[in-house]
Order: sequence, then C-alpha cells, then structure tokens
Amino acid sequence: MRWVSSKESVAKGEVSVLAIVETLLAIALVFYLSSHFNTLRWLAIAMCVSPLLLLRTEESTRLGIKWWDWWDANVVAPCMLISGLGVKKVVGFCIGSVAFELSPPIIRAFATVAGLVAGPGDSLKAIPRNWVRVTLATDSWEAPEVIPDHEKWSFKWWMRRPGVGTLRRVDAFILPFCIFFFPALLYRWSLKATSIIYAPLVFVAHSTFSEGTDLRTKLELIKRGDLSRIRVLYGVAAIATFLVKLVLMAKWNGFAAWWNGNPITEFLALYVAPAEIPKWQVAELANSALAIGAMLFARHALLRYELGHPFPDTPVKRLLGFVSGLRWVLALYAIVCTGYITMREARHWHLPALGEKWIPWQ
Repeated sequence: MRWVSSKESVAKGEVSVLAIVETLLAIALVFYLSSHFNTLRWLAIAMCVSPLLLLRTEESTRLGIKWWDWWDANVVAPCMLISGLGVKKVVGFCIGSVAFELSPPIIRAFATVAGLVAGPGDSLKAIPRNWVRVTLATDSWEAPEVIPDHEKWSFKWWMRRPGVGTLRRVDAFILPFCIFFFPALLYRWSLKATSIIYAPLVFVAHSTFSEGTDLRTKLELIKRGDLSRIRVLYGVAAIATFLVKLVLMAKWNGFAAWWNGNPITEFLALYVAPAEIPKWQVAELANSALAIGAMLFARHALLRYELGHPFPDTPVKRLLGFVSGLRWVLALYAIVCTGYITMREARHWHLPALGEKWIPWQ
C-alpha cells in the first residue's frame, strides 16, 4: 500500500492511503450536502454517469484517443484557424471553443458504448477493476486526464507544453484547469462518492482469479493483498454494523423513532433501514462473511502447502470459482437495490419501497 498514487501505481491498481481518505471524504460530503438540501438527485446523476468510467476497457480507451485526435485535427483546429481571419474571428473562436470544451466527455461516452458493443464481456469484467482504480488507487496527487491515457491531453503535459513561458504560467494553469481538468476532477470525486452504492464491488474486484496464475499465488493474493485486506476490513465493519443494528432493534423499542428524529440520521435511514432488515443487507452480510471465510481458507490452505500436504488443486479452484461467482451475484443484487432506493428517492417516484421483498418490483 502506498501513501500517494502515481501513474505507474494507478496502472497496476495499487491502493493508496490518500485515495481511501478522499473516498471517505467524498462519501461524507455527499451525505452532508444531500441532507442539507434534502435531495439525492446529485448522487443519482453521478450513479448514472459512472458507467462511462466503470465500463472503460483498453479498446474503448484506444477508440477515445483515435476519435479525439481526428476531432481535434478536423474540427477544432480549423475553427481556431478561422478565428484569426477578420470578420469570422468571433464565429470561429466560439465554435472552436464549444467543440473543444464539450467534445471530450461526449467522445468518451461514445467510445465507452462502442467498447461495450464490441466486447460486452470485457466491459463487464472491467467494472470492479475500474472501480478499484478510481476509488482506492487514484488520488489528487495524480492529475486528471481529459482523454484517458492520451499523452498530449494530460494536465502535466499542458503545463510543460512548448510555448508556455514563465510569465504565462498562471494563465496557462487557470484556463485549462477551470475549463478541462476541474470537471474531470469533479467527475472523479463524484465516482468516489458513489461508493455508497458501488461499495459491494470491493468483494469481486481485483485479478485474484485471473488466468495464468497458479493456485498458490492466488491464495497468497487472497491472504496478503492490499485489496484483500480492505475487503476483509470492510466485511468486518459491515458485519459489526449489522449486528449492532440487530441488537438495537431487538432491545430498544424506540430505536427507529430516535434514528428518524435527527435530520442527518433520518436521511441515512434510506440505507440503514432502522425499522427492518432488507434482503439486500442480508446479501452484503453474506458477502462479508464470504470475504472473511476466503481469507481464513487461504491461510489454512497455505499452511497445508508449508507442511507438505496441500489440498488438491482442482477442488480448490472450483471452490474459489464458485465463491467468486456467488460474490458477483450478491454484489450486483445489493447494487441494484441501493441504486433503486437512490433513484426512487431522488425522483420522488411512487414506487414500492424495499422491505421484505427480494426484488423491488415484486
């Protein structure tokens, strides 16, 4: 685990302490703002646009770079050239500026959709990896990118680009940051804030079960990997919170009324559900137990290796594969339910509330 991220550590998915702190701050901030303004619309919007990043693959990144280079050369550059020709100066400058400022998110969106259509399996597999990369591996130490992995359109390149002298450093910093990089930074923090909803992805994230890795290495990753430790810590916290809530519900008749009496805790009641035990919370509880169980199993299996009596590879691989698939199902179920709650509250839709039902529309 690192203190701060770098381009290399982000590419490897290494967890940074600063990224975790920023994610927790983003969650706290979204809860505060949502309770203060009594709305979840901002969180709902962030939840809906986050797939633009979560579904990102190598193919969609390549397409984004290719399309942006074409757009920049064939649309933006000619408009900027026209802006220097007398009467047409204002028109050309306005068209070029609008095309330059609005096109990056549009291109990224179309590239992501194209990547999803070309390889839906790869896009779905990339979701947990991308979530970990943004929420747990990327922090403010690593500047945001207008076009992902584009060497030219990065903040560091912009500041060091040819023609930017010392006297122009302030202007060269303020303009691109406000117009291009601040929105990208805001988008990054918005995705971190949606960890309220997408946190179950931590149970299925990482390349623990990637092909080409021998069984012992997989067990070592489960036992000693930074992400595995975060997964277990999250699981322990989830189980402890669930048990505390269960005890309070059983022993304190006025627990739900007390919880709903404070504006902030009343807002959190959407996800805490102090008066009931929603099935999606049971799913997160099961996922937490699986994370802890996988860690304990890995420790025991590695001990068997050291003693010279390892478990047979085939049954262990099947067990790990089954647990991985079960985690996917439980995580997606929890995400769908919490996302449903968020959209229902944000839009004030008159839809059935989550309670004893297994699915919201049952």
